[in-house]
Amino acid sequence: MGDRSRKTRAGGRHITFAAALLTLGLTAACSSGPSQKELALLEERHQAMVSAEEMVTQKKAEEARLQRKLAEKKAQQNAAEGKKAATAENLANFPKE
Repeated sequence: MGDRSRKTRAGGRHITFAAALLTLGLTAACSSGPSQKELALLEERHQAMVSAEEMVTQKKAEEARLQRKLAEKKAQQNAAEGKKAATAENLANFPKE
């Protein structure tokens, strides 16, 4: 039984040691602040986000322009179809000789 308790204490020491190392690592990483490399990466990601937002704005403006153009074309098509129907009706009512 004594051998078993010694193994448990040894295992407990390893867990305690690992927890202490992990805590020390996290504390050291958090207390020093961001590195230049991390700041550069953050700035790069910020620029990529700004660029993506600008692209979204441009695409939305292009979509609105294309929607207006489509509406104009549909109005022209409706007008042409109305003119065609009127012409067909006039031809049907044209007196035959």
